[in-house]
Amino acid sequence: MSYYNTNNEIGTELKKSQEKAKSQDELVLLYFRNHDQLGVTPERVLRHFQIMEPLSSDKWAKTPITSIRRSFSNLHKKGLIEKTGYKIEGDFGKQINVWRCK
Repeated sequence: MSYYNTNNEIGTELKKSQEKAKSQDELVLLYFRNHDQLGVTPERVLRHFQIMEPLSSDKWAKTPITSIRRSFSNLHKKGLIEKTGYKIEGDFGKQINVWRCK
């Protein structure tokens, strides 16, 4: 499951949210495959997407970091990514895990 329906959406709204989450997971996995050698963190992934996004779009600008973290959880549960055992300082001054493809 890519989308956690915590706000009890139904019908077409639920379907749209599920598709959006699924495509986000796929984009995050693609980032892993292309940039794994750099060490991957949720903050780096979101920053990359925000920088690479066309100026005419604001999709990633409005994406919360928790959404990217959800993608990491989904990919980890599927056995596609794993923690490296290393931590670095994140954007909020706390130590965060660095991840890699399995």
